Amino acid sequence: MNRARTILWGKLAWHPAVKAWLTFARDAAEPETIEVLRSGSTAAWRLVGVGPEGAAIIARRLPAARAAAARAVYERLLARLPIQKRRYYGWGADGAGFVWLFFAEASDGV
Repeated sequence: MNRARTILWGKLAWHPAVKAWLTFARDAAEPETIEVLRSGSTAAWRLVGVGPEGAAIIARRLPAARAAAARAVYERLLARLPIQKRRYYGWGADGAGFVWLFFAEASDGV
């Protein structure tokens, strides 16, 4: 089933994903648009135009325990394997029992 995704545009500095990314990547620009990829307790947004050379960044907000497992996979396991993977930029605490994880957009747009 092909679902329409919500796209946000305009002044986007108010959005929690943007605030988290700008705290992590202090010199980044405000996104051109934000695409809502997933909502709920494990949410994800596509921040257009904020990455290196204007690339999109995927910002995922996860409960802290789940994020710890994901971080371990990306930081300890996948970082050592000679396989092609999407770039993991890092993480930032949300302060409300959640953690932000930041990735380069995968080639399939997710």
